[in-house]
Amino acid sequence: MKRKRHKARSVWIDITFSIAIVLLTVSAIILVFKTENGHTALQSDEKEMISSAPVESEQIDSNYPGIKIITKTSNDKNAPYAIQYPQSIHNNFNTEVKNYIEKVQSKYFETIIEKKRLNEKTSGELNVSYETLPHASGNYSFVFLNSSSFSDLESGKMEIRSFHLNPETGESFSIRDLFAGDSNRLQTLASLVRGAIQKDDLLQEHLIENEVERYTEPRWMNYRNFAISDDALIIYFDENTIADSLVGPPIVSIPIEAIEELLASTFKPKAKEDGVEVSDKDSENASTEENNDGNSNESTESDVKSDEESATSSSGESVRKKVALTFDDGPDPKVTRQILETLQKHEAKATFFMLGSRVEYYPDIVNEIKDAGHELGNHTWTHADLTKLGTERIAKEIEKTSAVIEEVTGQKVEAFRPPYGAFNDTVNNTTGLPIILWDVDTLDWKYRDPAKLLQMVKEHVRDRSIILMHDIHQSTADGLDAVLTYLKNEGYDFVTVKELEETSP
Repeated sequence: MKRKRHKARSVWIDITFSIAIVLLTVSAIILVFKTENGHTALQSDEKEMISSAPVESEQIDSNYPGIKIITKTSNDKNAPYAIQYPQSIHNNFNTEVKNYIEKVQSKYFETIIEKKRLNEKTSGELNVSYETLPHASGNYSFVFLNSSSFSDLESGKMEIRSFHLNPETGESFSIRDLFAGDSNRLQTLASLVRGAIQKDDLLQEHLIENEVERYTEPRWMNYRNFAISDDALIIYFDENTIADSLVGPPIVSIPIEAIEELLASTFKPKAKEDGVEVSDKDSENASTEENNDGNSNESTESDVKSDEESATSSSGESVRKKVALTFDDGPDPKVTRQILETLQKHEAKATFFMLGSRVEYYPDIVNEIKDAGHELGNHTWTHADLTKLGTERIAKEIEKTSAVIEEVTGQKVEAFRPPYGAFNDTVNNTTGLPIILWDVDTLDWKYRDPAKLLQMVKEHVRDRSIILMHDIHQSTADGLDAVLTYLKNEGYDFVTVKELEETSP
């Protein structure tokens, strides 16, 4: 009997333990589910809170047939952003670009959310801009610069991505298409790129040991980010690949002359393909840049005195030559500050034509520009081509920018530069400010080469020149010291546009 009772008791104990284990397991599953679900819900709510901030969106025509510019801005205090991207009549291209933009935005929001869990005061900023490089074949290269930064000690991230389009057919093209899929031609390209890297003093200072060979191997994937113009093939590498992040995404430019025999027939230079010479003027007119100023107002010999004539006053006394340095499209948190340091080193004054949308994001930098004694200029709110807009919209672009600059600095704006140098009677009658153009276009947005910046200045500068540059390109900041050194050695004084106008003969 004792044995029976013992056996019965053992069965009930086993059953009880089994039930307990099941209950504990179910409880654990429910707890995990609730925790994960709660976390997901929280993250979803946080994302919704950020992404639901008021967004200004607009669509305008670009200077390129078949391409419109989409601009979206949000001034949410925790996660502001300004995004521009192109839109064509072709759905495949539009979808590809929008998917990239959404991916960039999503990553930015996720980073902000994670950082705010550690420090609720953390804020961030996202800027996505692009430029268009047209080719004589009719194809476009769109080069995106995605820059994110955060209020903590981290420096943020910069990324370059390229997209390519035939605006008539809607077809895309790749680096493989440029070289007709020929691996031997790719080998030659890789050698040229390595040679260009070895000649780039800035890259040499920041190269990551043993990584150049790896990332320049003749593999199509290594050259997927590129742009082709009538002058050069430009290769873009990711940050921290061949060079550290101090130089941003490394950029290597190969002159078309060096690769023209390697290119597929579609992309060969017109002079080679058709036996027709392309004039320098036609080449310049074909390359108006989308997100920066690509036009230049030409001067004739009768408009400007030669350096020799202007070096002496009517009384025979020696007169110092003057030059006005101007920077468009900023401010930028990294590049503008580097430019300010270089200007201070040379005791040079300049004029900054700023976008109102960026002034709103970087008020501290705008005040640094003002405090250093530089001139503050208006470059519209969104970099729109004003000749394509109505009077009301033109006034809004200009007045809103002047207002935010005055609000930030307490100083009125006294100069205006229209994006692309494009203006008409409507713009002229609406602005209420002197319209300032330029006679030296460095094309810094196009070449992204510090050495080329100096070359363009040497070739075109003269007494009383107004030089166009952009304080959003790292290559401009890197090349500015050499430009100022050259100009000082040539006997130039650096003045603002206003000072130049006040001393006009």
